[in-house]
Amino acid sequence: MARRRLEELSTLNVLFCLLVILIHVLSHAVVSLEKTSWQYALVIVPQRLAFVSVPGFFYLSGVKLTLPREHPQPLGDYYLGRIKNILLPYLLAAAVYYLFFVTIGWYTFSPAQFIRETALGTLSSPFYFLVTLAQFILLAPLFQNLTRRYHPVLLIPLAMGLTWLSSMYFNSILQIFCPGGSFRYSDRIFTSYLIYYLAGCCTGARYEKLPRFLAENRPLLNTAAVFFALADGFISLLAFSGRRAAPYLELIHTLYILSTIFALHGWAIRRGALKGIGGRFWKSADQASYLIYLYHSLVITIFNIIAPRVVGGRVAVLLLLRILVVYPISIGGCILWQRTWAAIRKKHINP
Repeated sequence: MARRRLEELSTLNVLFCLLVILIHVLSHAVVSLEKTSWQYALVIVPQRLAFVSVPGFFYLSGVKLTLPREHPQPLGDYYLGRIKNILLPYLLAAAVYYLFFVTIGWYTFSPAQFIRETALGTLSSPFYFLVTLAQFILLAPLFQNLTRRYHPVLLIPLAMGLTWLSSMYFNSILQIFCPGGSFRYSDRIFTSYLIYYLAGCCTGARYEKLPRFLAENRPLLNTAAVFFALADGFISLLAFSGRRAAPYLELIHTLYILSTIFALHGWAIRRGALKGIGGRFWKSADQASYLIYLYHSLVITIFNIIAPRVVGGRVAVLLLLRILVVYPISIGGCILWQRTWAAIRKKHINP
């Protein structure tokens, strides 16, 4: 049971990692192209659908938190593990980004600025996820207790409502208590992603029942995922191109994400483990996925500085090159570094 579970969660982890890179690879084209052009449609729709990845990471974090363990992990060990495996690598990555930005003249060195930017997750666009994840980690005992005491039928609708209130109306609610107040970082508050994390917690706590549940409901899940993907892509195109206002878009987007996460989880269970070279690569990418998440934006930033000077500013050319350069360097570089570091540590421990 534990081995099969690890394989499918690893599959989802790598898939979400690939989609996160896609989001940022497409960003330059999204902001550069004419919004009424067919080229814009070709990049905005896949980018919008790729946004399932970050909620997917919250979902996986919730699953892993509540998976049954033969020997329950002491809370102190849990927090030490999160500090070692999540916080310290993030602080190192933030320092690398900041020093690079200082070197190229984007920032003037200031320890206070570095601390502020790191705490807010503003040094790189993917870092907001880590600021939010830290809040879920701090509240881990609360979520463990909720999933033990209460049924998902009660928890999920409440989490959905709180998520929508926080993600869409946080500042409106804030002004009730603080007239004229505004908080520009509401996208970094854990309640804006509560439904995805809590759905993962509920899934992990009842994981032995999940394969049968997903198999029995596969037709509905797949239909919903396809329907909401089409709706999300089409309405996003209309809204972001300025053709039509869509105040309901985030509701559709949430339904797309939830149905797609469960549809993909069912697919990952049926898919099983890859064998041979593909399986070894997938396992290596899974092990290096956090490094890939942390550093792929730095690769994109360097590419965006150098490539236009070499090949010019054509958006299509830059997009193709960005895909061909960023994916192998980000993934291959992080896998290589992780293997090198593991070899160094092994040699140091066993000289």
